[in-house]
Amino acid sequence: MNRVIPNAALRISVALFLVLGLVVSQGTAAPDFRRQEADDAVLPLVPKRPRTPTEQNKIEAAAHFATGRLLETRNELRRALEQYRKAVELDPTAVEVYRALVPLAMQLDQSEDAVRLALKAVELDPNDYELLMRIGVEFSRQRDFALGLKYLEQAVKSPRLKHDSPTFVMLNVELGVLYYATKQNDKAADAYAVIFEAVKDPEKFGMEFRARTAMLADPRTNYERIGQVLLDGGRLELASEAFELAAKSSRNAAGNLTYNRAKILLLSNKAEPALAELQKYFDEQRQSKGREAYQLLADILAKLNRSDELIGRLEGLVDKDSKNNQLQFFFAETLMSAGELERAKTIYEAALKRSGDAVGYLGLAGVLRRMKRADELLDVLGRGLEKIGPEAMEQLDTELKAVVADATLFDALITAGRAQATATPPTLTFEEGYLLAKLAAELDRIDQAVEFYHLAINKEKERAPLAYKEMCDLLMEKERYSDAAAAYDEALKLRLPQELKARFFLGGIQSHEMAGNTKAALETVAEARKQFSNLPFFQFQEAWIYYHSRQFDEAVPRLKQIMQDHPDQTDLLRRCQFSLSNIHVLKGEIRKGEEILEQVLAEEPDDPAVNNDLGYLYADQGKDLPKAESMIRKSVAAEPENAAYLDSLGWVLFKQGKFKDAIEPLEKATKKRQGGDGTIWDHLGDCYHALTRTPEAVDCWKKGLADAEKEKHPDLKLIEKIKQKIKDNAGVAANPKPAKPDNP
Repeated sequence: MNRVIPNAALRISVALFLVLGLVVSQGTAAPDFRRQEADDAVLPLVPKRPRTPTEQNKIEAAAHFATGRLLETRNELRRALEQYRKAVELDPTAVEVYRALVPLAMQLDQSEDAVRLALKAVELDPNDYELLMRIGVEFSRQRDFALGLKYLEQAVKSPRLKHDSPTFVMLNVELGVLYYATKQNDKAADAYAVIFEAVKDPEKFGMEFRARTAMLADPRTNYERIGQVLLDGGRLELASEAFELAAKSSRNAAGNLTYNRAKILLLSNKAEPALAELQKYFDEQRQSKGREAYQLLADILAKLNRSDELIGRLEGLVDKDSKNNQLQFFFAETLMSAGELERAKTIYEAALKRSGDAVGYLGLAGVLRRMKRADELLDVLGRGLEKIGPEAMEQLDTELKAVVADATLFDALITAGRAQATATPPTLTFEEGYLLAKLAAELDRIDQAVEFYHLAINKEKERAPLAYKEMCDLLMEKERYSDAAAAYDEALKLRLPQELKARFFLGGIQSHEMAGNTKAALETVAEARKQFSNLPFFQFQEAWIYYHSRQFDEAVPRLKQIMQDHPDQTDLLRRCQFSLSNIHVLKGEIRKGEEILEQVLAEEPDDPAVNNDLGYLYADQGKDLPKAESMIRKSVAAEPENAAYLDSLGWVLFKQGKFKDAIEPLEKATKKRQGGDGTIWDHLGDCYHALTRTPEAVDCWKKGLADAEKEKHPDLKLIEKIKQKIKDNAGVAANPKPAKPDNP
């Protein structure tokens, strides 16, 4: 009797069939399958036309995909993911595999990989709105809003997306939230208009009741937020409707209704009715809109040309609602703007006694800054910093910028900080020392920054790692390697979380070596390898020390050993390959260096580093120049601010005789922080010389010579070459010929 095979069983049968087909096709001897002794032997099918490698790969990919599906139904997710990966490696065009692979990778917290795979799938099918939406949401979660919007916008324009579907609504939710967060109010209003229509008429979009309820419970999409976004986008009628619905659905929103009506009336050029409506909000002594309500009062009075009434009206509100801190702070801020500093100071201080609000401290700091009271200002900033939260970061940033802009005031703060640090007993707090260090660093006063970082460290050991981290980062950025090494050594004596300790070890290794203390760098890496024996990265750091100190006979075997010990760690493998290639180049074995990079390029054709390094080697030898230019341009497209890549681009253009085109990337490279490099200046000088701009060429060569001679391991050939160029062109530079116009 025939019977229907269940779907799950059918999938398993297909998977087994594919696997068996795979085994046979790979040349394994087929077993002699016979039910009875007299049956004919079952022999493998030999097709008249053998499969092509591509066809074979597709069959194998289908087998892995089917196996992955089976494993996913068994909840063996990591094994399923592995099978899906094998499938796309064999058949990179199989969109259906990506559709299974991407959500599973995201589910297993492999977000970066998931996005990379999703991007590949979208290349294959640019109208796959579900994948586009996943990519956009993931980029948004990573706070890359520009890319998030790019893929969400592509998704919502897909011809396959139905505009009466729940997915269309959810896409507009994601778009609307991002548009609003990035201040694109018109576009946000367009998206929220769709959301508003959906919550009013969910059946039109095929939405279930639970989905609508969830949207209205979400602060991003409730009626009041819908109304606010529509209001900011100028959709006044829709906004008014949304606010009315909000008032019916929420007690809080009902209290805000008079405020929202006042705002709509003001935007409708009805300032007098707006003032009357806002007064209802004040009469109920509501605080839910915070300072926005008092700012709206100021805006309405300004519209009526009655701004002179603001202080009096605020004073009246304060008398009736004396415990409203937001009102008190806004009143004090208004007084400060009017120049009534003593009165503003009194109000801030009284309010702060009731509640130590960071916004209040920052407001008081603004008053004290204007009054030039450095001692009090330092104390208030320190207390404010202790309480600061995300909501006050913008205000803190504004205040600190104002402080550093006043050099006299900042000097007074430094003096006050030192006095507090040397008092008996010392009164300088961690926050105050840390703040002065940050401000000094902002002003590029590195010694003062280090002084106050140390004062903060000595004050509070528990938060010392934070101060050490920032101080060391600053010293490394400023290339003060000996000072950084000493600071890292101090920090490593503390009790540290393992992740931070590993980071400090790395900093100590690199700073000691960059300072020229190879012995100390090796001692530090030995201790790091002892404490972090499971991290092969420190094994590489040991090889790097020998590489950087030009002890190539010690570096090469260590690099090869790492490659042998950790063949599956791609990042580590690449570091070793680049190092080995560069060693060969430095030893004059150019072809060996190229061969390593060519192998990397074959495996990673889009990697910017290998495209640049190999392209530069080709360019420097004057071979395969069009190919070299194409490779280098790929690198510059990936990292347009990378000085090394810009130098390579300029050099390959120069080698092709495109002197004018070469100038721009080379000039840009010299202006980068890491652009102080003898080779870059030498290249730019050669370009100027080719354009008969000899004085500029000699100036560049002189800068290049100075940089080259400062190197720990100076390139003697480069130095002699530059010296000869300067000598040969000294007379021309002193008596330049009149410049010829480009178009005589």
